[in-house]
Amino acid sequence: MNPHLNPLLVMLADQSVPLPHRVLMLRELLQNTTPETEPLIGALFETLTAKSSDAVYKDKVRKLDAQLKEIREGPMRRATFIELAKINGDAVSQALVALDDGTLAYAVVVDEEPLKKLRRGDPVILDGKARVLVDRAPGAVGVGDEARLERKIDDQRIEVTSRGEERLVVWAAAGLIDDVDAGKVTPGSAIVLGSRQTIGLAALPNQDRLANFRFLDKGPVPDVLVERDIGCPPKVIREVAEHIRQEMTQPELRRRFRLRPCLMKLLCGVSGSGKTLAVQAIHRLMYETMSDVTGVPIGQLPSRVFHLRQSQVLSKWLGESDKNVDCLFNEIEQLADQDYTAPDGRRFHLPVLVIIEEADGMSRARGQDAIYDRILTTFLQRLDPARARLRDRLVVFLATTNEPHIVDPAFLRRIGGSIEKFGRLNRQSFRAVLHKLMCGLPAAANNGSTQQEILQKHITDLTAWLFGPNADPGVVELTYAGSTTPVIKHRRDFLTGALIDRAVQEAATEAWRSAQEDPTSAGLTLAHLMRALNNQVLSVVGQLCEQNVGSYTDLPDGVRVASLRRIPQPTHLPIEFIRNPNL
Repeated sequence: MNPHLNPLLVMLADQSVPLPHRVLMLRELLQNTTPETEPLIGALFETLTAKSSDAVYKDKVRKLDAQLKEIREGPMRRATFIELAKINGDAVSQALVALDDGTLAYAVVVDEEPLKKLRRGDPVILDGKARVLVDRAPGAVGVGDEARLERKIDDQRIEVTSRGEERLVVWAAAGLIDDVDAGKVTPGSAIVLGSRQTIGLAALPNQDRLANFRFLDKGPVPDVLVERDIGCPPKVIREVAEHIRQEMTQPELRRRFRLRPCLMKLLCGVSGSGKTLAVQAIHRLMYETMSDVTGVPIGQLPSRVFHLRQSQVLSKWLGESDKNVDCLFNEIEQLADQDYTAPDGRRFHLPVLVIIEEADGMSRARGQDAIYDRILTTFLQRLDPARARLRDRLVVFLATTNEPHIVDPAFLRRIGGSIEKFGRLNRQSFRAVLHKLMCGLPAAANNGSTQQEILQKHITDLTAWLFGPNADPGVVELTYAGSTTPVIKHRRDFLTGALIDRAVQEAATEAWRSAQEDPTSAGLTLAHLMRALNNQVLSVVGQLCEQNVGSYTDLPDGVRVASLRRIPQPTHLPIEFIRNPNL
């Protein structure tokens, strides 16, 4: 074809050229046919005999079906649907999806009609290059990282806290939003996040209604009975137990006198003086009181104890420790607000016990470490007993410390509304503790006396040895700064409940070894007990120096030990001069 004739063919097909002009051009072309114009006329006839528009459409559909078949038969990938969107007014819809690597992408929708029922969070299938949304995927996506729901922001987004205690705002599946609106999922619930923490997919089922509490101690109730396990129990045990009982049975009477239900106690004293045992006894008595009032067995009552541990609160990330303290108190107040429904339908306000052991680790005097200062500031703000969120709730705080002098004064004022001091054992408490620890142990036979009589005789003899005026010559000699008068410390000056417990265990071990050799004379003897007590005291004395002696025995306030001398001990104990082996 002559290239000069091509423009004429273009002009004939150009709809912008007026129709009369194109008609005249076509008439002139047909009337003046030449060998050069015949190819042009042939091209016109070929165009007229070309496929109809319907045939062209079918051809395109056939090609598209072939492409879709190729896509479906090729590799595909799974994603999570978020929403349909039209970008820049395009007639073709695109779907915003979260890929399996957490990337957000837009995929072309081939057939929009079947996908109109998709909801946010539904699984979908894309082609291998993640360009085309092919179809809805079977099943549901429920695998990913676990987070904690904080709040619903709107109908599409929620705020969660990840495992690293970071706050995140993520998309939320439509079904998850429905559950939040229906009250089935509440703040604190465990949420499954999609890959790279892009979207919240679903809530994990709760094992119980307390599963959302991070700091709640869900262990068993301690098997510590005051009558059985504690000799000369401190008055704080009875006071706290009575407070809980009166608040559960006669709260109106206490309100008449404007007595607050919130109670705070600080237990301070040397290591081994029985603070932890007292806390465990209070824990047990609280559950016994709840069982008496509600009629529900102890084993069926819900967890109501928070055991504050530094490992749960302290974080290497700046600011996270403060948030953990806030979260702890939020849980305390939330649990205190929850009513308990007994099996018979009665509703009760149950007490909440908060145990802060070794409080000096969390509440050291401010000015030493900026990080701990921030934590303590948050702690003090939430621990205020006059704060409305805490004042009107039945919450009992029990804090323990061995070093009250290093605790921040503000913390002492808050938690130390009542300070209970635990010291070393005197004559009466020594007998009581020893009796509790030895009760039920086998005693070596002695002139036909009963086991109880023998053990009681051992306790009397040990008491006379330790607390008699001349029986114990002393184990260490101290000199205080500014004085030349020596002070003798005797074995009785080092006695604590923990030391007596270790001594009884040592004596029982020695008696057990003797029983293996001669079962007929099996049992504790006075010699076993005296040797064990002596060994335990001398072991403590061996660790003493001028700087730490105040941690092992009582010293006058404000004094400083200038010198320490260990007193040489006799090679034999008094019991070893007595020939009766059963003593």
